[in-house]
Amino acid sequence: MSNIDSVKWHKIDKHLEEAYIDGIRFVRPVNQLSIPLSCPSCNSLFYTVEDIEMYKKEKVCEECYLRYYYINKEKWKKGWRPNIIK
Repeated sequence: MSNIDSVKWHKIDKHLEEAYIDGIRFVRPVNQLSIPLSCPSCNSLFYTVEDIEMYKKEKVCEECYLRYYYINKEKWKKGWRPNIIK
């Protein structure tokens, strides 16, 4: 499936917009970006509310926040990312 934020969205009205991906209609509030299904750092699926809230705050899952971001905050802000091999 395509990245839902990269498709062309069409306004339905003042508050809603829609897009069709592979024949499926998606509706969302205007200009609202979607949260990915997995962590950009470790590629693990988000499966808790804490993962979602941490993604909104720091763009990583809760595990990556605790394991990598929190202890390397200054390096992370300068662009450092862990080399995670699974």
